[in-house]
Amino acid sequence: MKKKTIVLLIILTSLSLTGVILIQLYWVRNGLELQEEQFDNKVKVTLKSVVNRMFDERDTLPADPSACGEHCDRRTLQILSAINPSRLDSLMHEEFGGMEISREYAWGVYNPVSRMVYAGDKGRYKSSLLTTNHCVSLSCLYRSEQLMLGVYFPGEKGVLWRRIFPWLILSFFLLAVMISAFTYMIFSFLKQKKLSEMKTDFVNNMTHEFKTPISTISLASEMLLNPKVHESAERTRRYAHIIFDENLRLKHQVEQVLQIAVLDKGEFRLRKKRFDAHESILSCLKSFELTVRDQGGFLNFKPEAILHHLYADENHFKNMVNNLLDNAAKYSRSYPEIQVVTRNNNGMFVVEVHDKGVGISPENQKHIFRKLYRVPTGNVHDVKGFGLGLYYVMTMAEAHKGFVKVSSEPRRGSIFEIHLPMEAQTELTNKFDDPENQDIAG
Repeated sequence: MKKKTIVLLIILTSLSLTGVILIQLYWVRNGLELQEEQFDNKVKVTLKSVVNRMFDERDTLPADPSACGEHCDRRTLQILSAINPSRLDSLMHEEFGGMEISREYAWGVYNPVSRMVYAGDKGRYKSSLLTTNHCVSLSCLYRSEQLMLGVYFPGEKGVLWRRIFPWLILSFFLLAVMISAFTYMIFSFLKQKKLSEMKTDFVNNMTHEFKTPISTISLASEMLLNPKVHESAERTRRYAHIIFDENLRLKHQVEQVLQIAVLDKGEFRLRKKRFDAHESILSCLKSFELTVRDQGGFLNFKPEAILHHLYADENHFKNMVNNLLDNAAKYSRSYPEIQVVTRNNNGMFVVEVHDKGVGISPENQKHIFRKLYRVPTGNVHDVKGFGLGLYYVMTMAEAHKGFVKVSSEPRRGSIFEIHLPMEAQTELTNKFDDPENQDIAG
């Protein structure tokens, strides 16, 4: 799938998901407004019931002069006598007693024009009472002026939110699941696409690697079929030697590919013993020295580690060092300049392989230890290998309870470090089989 198509799909899916979230928020808001409307209607019905009961009882209720107080004018006395505040308060308690929200409320009789409160709560909720939506007219009880009976609930918002809170939580949970699933799918898709590209690159590299020895063997065999070649025993031996060497090279490359399954399944056994790591490194350097010299480079060894006897698998240790040396030579810009340094650090034996090659960008450093990964070079296959070397080094280091790290700058070279514990570690519980020599190079 093309990159533009992938980007378009991600954008369209993201817009769709954003639309779903906005619609969900819209319905949450509508749900809250509906709850407010239902509550308001219920409160108004209850207030009308109170007023109706007051109207039915108005002829039987005695006047209550004490409700007016000492400083009460004639108009206020008429109003209070008509509405009977004590009975009104009693009816309010009866009617609102069964409502969830009635645990705390304030009521009042007021004139909305003059903003005068004649009965009920005249304290901290006075301003809220004058602006409340929960009110009914008292014109049936007192017609001389416009009076309203209002009620205010301080905890109204909280109760309404609690009513829709379970649905709100469920809604956000489902949204979170959708977003998580969408994110996981996108990242999985991109990861699979990257893996597909890596496998395609691996196949291309493998074809290129196999093609060279096969072509050489074919050419040498063709030369041996020429009768004139048999006239010279030296030429015959040379062509036979070429076929033998290229066949070994091809066999080695096939074994590298087969080792992928071995490394993935962990089907190897660490044959640990105590050995001198400096001697093992020197043997690797001696074997590698001729290759470096042929390329016009040089090797330098600085054994700075005071403690250099390891309890580990010596064959795998040598393979790890050889892989790092091989990488250092492959990615040199002109001729290899390689330095190997050893040191001790917090009970660990550290092997550093320095080079002054092309270096690795920070973005690629995150992936270089992955299986089959090679720094992208397009369709150019000037660096040989399958992307297994560093994966092998990391796998073996972790099997020894150690680790690998890298520091690098583009065009300034790289430093690869192998950290292995000095003391004997608990053997792996897995039952593995391993040939004594596994020479895996990227």
